[in-house]
Amino acid sequence: MKLIEYDGVDFKIADEALLVRPIRALFRADKSKKKEELWKQLGYLWFMCDPRSPYMYLTDEDARADEVKKQEGFEDNWKPSALLREAMTDYKALSVTTSALLLEDVRFGIDNVRKFFRTADLTATDEKSGKPLYQVSSYTTALRQAMELSKMLVEYETQLAKDFQSENAARGSAEKAMYENI
Repeated sequence: MKLIEYDGVDFKIADEALLVRPIRALFRADKSKKKEELWKQLGYLWFMCDPRSPYMYLTDEDARADEVKKQEGFEDNWKPSALLREAMTDYKALSVTTSALLLEDVRFGIDNVRKFFRTADLTATDEKSGKPLYQVSSYTTALRQAMELSKMLVEYETQLAKDFQSENAARGSAEKAMYENI
């Protein structure tokens, strides 16, 4: 789903985004001329929900929300309204692709592997047998396999970019012909 369009001069809300009831309600609720509050809320929505967001490496949504608010200049006590949360739910549902779901899963897996690397104590032993809980060879094998996960992440990110590119293939005065996507 295209949420924000850039025409080379200015940003605008994509027409199809305004077909989504909670996004349309956010638009109508901001009575200011420049729609500053709307842009703030849509920015938060995009950073939190779009699979192309630079904050998606944070798989924990609370940590992502904290980082988005900190980096994007939101007030410390700012919280998304019920309407914005509804818009975020709808946006997630409307922007789901197989590539996006797989990318989310790979990111989650990598995050868990990273947590393992940070918490595995190679000196820990089993209380009953006295044998090490983690073999150094298993740990180093996992480190090598982490590189494969990293490569997989890049592949899924590339595929996601291609998905969004093909969705937006017709630009300018070009129009897709009927059944072109079939």
